[in-house]
Amino acid sequence: MNDDIPETSSLSDYSLSVRNLTKRYKAFTAVDNLSLDVKKGEFMGLLGPNGAGKSTTLKAITGLLTPTSGEIYVNGVDARKHRKAMRHVGCVIETPECYHNFTPTEMMTYVGHVHGLSNREIKIRARDVLEEVRMWSWRDKNVGSFSKGMRQRVALAAAMLPNPDLIILDEPTSGLDPRGMIEIRRTLNALKGRGMSLLISTHILKEVSEMCTSMTMINHGKQVISGDVNTLVHNLAQNENSVSIELRMLGNMTDTFIRDMTAMAGVSNLERTGERSVKFGFVGTDDQQADIVDLVYAHKMRLLCMNETGADLESLYMKLTDESEVNIR
Repeated sequence: MNDDIPETSSLSDYSLSVRNLTKRYKAFTAVDNLSLDVKKGEFMGLLGPNGAGKSTTLKAITGLLTPTSGEIYVNGVDARKHRKAMRHVGCVIETPECYHNFTPTEMMTYVGHVHGLSNREIKIRARDVLEEVRMWSWRDKNVGSFSKGMRQRVALAAAMLPNPDLIILDEPTSGLDPRGMIEIRRTLNALKGRGMSLLISTHILKEVSEMCTSMTMINHGKQVISGDVNTLVHNLAQNENSVSIELRMLGNMTDTFIRDMTAMAGVSNLERTGERSVKFGFVGTDDQQADIVDLVYAHKMRLLCMNETGADLESLYMKLTDESEVNIR
């Protein structure tokens, strides 16, 4: 960063670091000692049921409310002490409200001036971001005539306008129809290739599984779990003994192959599901799963499909939120 504000070197590898964040309203604790890290270039989902404290967390991070305690670092800079650190953050918190008599072009100009961009920079960036969210052809129409999905895309364009390192979004597809959801997710996925970081709050599991590489799950303001999405789901599968694998192959599936498959490490309850397919339970390492693929080819067959089901994000979500409810009671 080229700012005249001090950077904490131990946190400089993270776009965002939150330490022991707490927000109390008299006797009610909305966020309770929450910590999370968003690595540079990482897409993190802040996941939890309605009322879990997601919006309060994002408001505290972005300065829309003052936390009771805790530390917030953006690119290693203490954002509570140095608000200039937030110039590297774009955000859309709760329902986006644009000035209804503004056009998208006027909205981008307004936001650009707030961020201190020159008129030339605003003109270039406005076209880039409005084209990216597929709103360029509507650039001179009043926002008040737009659907909710269109307003959501304009708000996202405004968050992207200053070319931030980190974008923070609060329930970005809430209330949208399926097409609107797909368009927002498509835009966000396009940002991955640029090394941009994203923190997105949601209670929609599909958004996390399709867009995010990591997640932090909260309930009643408390962190339930945090880490890589695939690793967390995989660990659940190992602990719950719940992975099911189906193979579809091209070639002759002999009795010898069935016998050898049954003897493979980690394989249980193998059954034929068709002339060229089998299904079985599996508990083991990635190397042992790769050995199964090798066995298919050793028997001179070709693998058409290897589908792993059983443990998934929904299972993890239900298990952990149920457990947190029990612990709170």
